[in-house]
Amino acid sequence: MNFNHSQDNAKSYLEKVLAILDMEAAVLEEEIDESTICYRIECKAEDARLLIGRNGQTLEALQFIVRQMVRSNGVSQNAFLVDILDYRTRRKHSLEEQAKRAAVAVLNGDSDSFALPPMTAYERRVVHQFLHDEFPDLSTGSVGEGPDRHIVISFSGISGSRKQEEAAMTEPSEAEEPQS
Repeated sequence: MNFNHSQDNAKSYLEKVLAILDMEAAVLEEEIDESTICYRIECKAEDARLLIGRNGQTLEALQFIVRQMVRSNGVSQNAFLVDILDYRTRRKHSLEEQAKRAAVAVLNGDSDSFALPPMTAYERRVVHQFLHDEFPDLSTGSVGEGPDRHIVISFSGISGSRKQEEAAMTEPSEAEEPQS
């Protein structure tokens, strides 16, 4: 793996924060893609609960603080995430399930639109992408500001290419057209 100086700093800052908090933990580096690194913190479950916080708020704050510390050194940084005991993976699956239930409610006509609870920017991005990939007939939009920002799901109709395919299937052929 080819990590630059800023990633080494991010890892060392995480290790220092964990030491200050008197937590026994290991910080592991995992390359997500060519430009993003995930720092996975492996620790005791009780410590993980403290580090993750309610709805991941403490984890987001920890990641923000480490980013600010790296930036304060004036070193350009590659993107990185901080994760604790695979919380982000579990949260992603939970968000996708929640979005799927909401999408089905909209598609079934239970409601014209469905507002999901407030989410972080990262979580909203996960939901937007999931719904775009899995439910192309739905549209999503972010509404609200700050900690109240959330996604609203609504029916956008059949996508352009599917409309053309369905129209071609339902148009009567010349042989079927009534004679006048």
